[in-house]
Amino acid sequence: MKLFIALILLGVFSQQVFSFSDVQEKGYLRVAVYKNYAPFSFRENGQLKGIEVELGKLLAKKLGVDPIIWAIGADENMEDDLRNTIWKGHYLGGGTADVMLHAPINKVFSKANDKVIFSNAYFKEETIAVRHNAHSSTPLMKAFADHKIGVELDTLPDFYLVGTMGGRFRSNVAHYRTVEEAVQALKEGEVRSVVAPRSQIEFALGVNADEYVFTPVSMPLSYQSTWNVGMAVKQGRQPLVDKLTVAIKELKKSGELSELFKKYNTSYISP
Repeated sequence: MKLFIALILLGVFSQQVFSFSDVQEKGYLRVAVYKNYAPFSFRENGQLKGIEVELGKLLAKKLGVDPIIWAIGADENMEDDLRNTIWKGHYLGGGTADVMLHAPINKVFSKANDKVIFSNAYFKEETIAVRHNAHSSTPLMKAFADHKIGVELDTLPDFYLVGTMGGRFRSNVAHYRTVEEAVQALKEGEVRSVVAPRSQIEFALGVNADEYVFTPVSMPLSYQSTWNVGMAVKQGRQPLVDKLTVAIKELKKSGELSELFKKYNTSYISP
């Protein structure tokens, strides 16, 4: 019986050790990022770039291996993304990533997705409304009631603005495929405000951000006005998580992480 237990423990230990040594043996860290998701990962002149593309490369360097950045498309929900990318793989093939970036760090969500280890929050995101400085004196709710509001289709800001206050703002909600398109409509005067994550709005505004005022949008808890963003790794790969923890701490301490956000005209908010 003791031998049997010892063999089980040895097997578990070996699996845990292997969960990082396989990264060393293959010589690369496969990092999943969302495609078409500026400023975090997007293509410019055919080249994949962005905050999390560069972060993935820095993490691999800290682990002493090469980076392989895997740009994935978003599925119906985050649970599907985690299944396809981290713990099982897509039915069409393609394998899995060692780590997925831009994962939500939330206790309830983590408990419901126990095949994944969520850790290493590296920045805090928030939902904001942006308006031109010329219109900043108007109370936000009045601006929503009287003028067009740009949102990305089928996002939390979209659902919130269409349904809140008995649908008071529904007729003013203008839908766009991306935050960038909504911000462009703001610049051209088609909408008076845009509601979206701060990072995406700031990047879309670029050097013109000083001409606009940002106002936090307080939404019900179920919508999460603010949230921490971190990493997802398959359950059972705690040694890899530990290595990534050391790496991200070093990147925070050195200022390299905050510099990545600055490079892409985006505010870095510590989680």
